[in-house]
Amino acid sequence: MIALIGLAITLLGLIILTMGQTAPFIRLYFGDRSVISQIFWGTILFLIGSGILIVNAAYLM
Repeated sequence: MIALIGLAITLLGLIILTMGQTAPFIRLYFGDRSVISQIFWGTILFLIGSGILIVNAAYLM
């Protein structure tokens, strides 16, 4: 279950990083049109999701 949450967060981070400029709902969520904030939050979400996946994989071993 935790792996699915980590995967969802990682995918959300990747979507923000790659499609942040073209997806209007993401632009509205951040409240500004700053590419820097989209890169920042996309990276943060990607790192959190990846960390969850790594911890889950280590826990299962």
